[in-house]
Amino acid sequence: MNIWKEFANQTNGTFKEGYSWQSDSVEIEYKNWKIVFDNYTLWSGKYSTEMTRVIVPIILQDNFRFEIYKEGFIRKIEKIFGAQDIEIGYADFDKTFTIKSNNEFKIKTLLRNSEIRNLITSQKDVNIQISDQKGIWEEELPENEFELSYFIDGEIRDLNILNELLELFKLILDEMLQINVIALK
Repeated sequence: MNIWKEFANQTNGTFKEGYSWQSDSVEIEYKNWKIVFDNYTLWSGKYSTEMTRVIVPIILQDNFRFEIYKEGFIRKIEKIFGAQDIEIGYADFDKTFTIKSNNEFKIKTLLRNSEIRNLITSQKDVNIQISDQKGIWEEELPENEFELSYFIDGEIRDLNILNELLELFKLILDEMLQINVIALK
């Protein structure tokens, strides 16, 4: 069975059949947000790689930005050569993830939520950010439009992981609303 159809059924989401270069997707309404799950083929010359994305268009109240990603070899080298990151005061989390933000107080407040930290930690790979690029790699969004986004190499074929990501996004959206980072549309 199609993983996206199954996921849509489980979450009361809307399944959208893909066409040409666009994959099937699932759109889930949460409060006034639309959380979209899909696969994206990232092309680099003649090579391509399949990615799974989760994207939510958001309205920022201020210019708060962040990026959270798992430490990898390249990222460790970046750190050695001076790439700055924020430590939030949870040693295991700080050791595992690189956190960048233009507002240290707000990112620490967001990540103070243990459920958010646990769901991030449970993912095998993590790339979460507020982006001004449509779908992370597409054209730049119009001024004052942003997306809370997540991506990972490969296709996620596990409903448990998709459900954890959905829960993670709901928690992040709620927390960002609480600390006046985003507005309900």
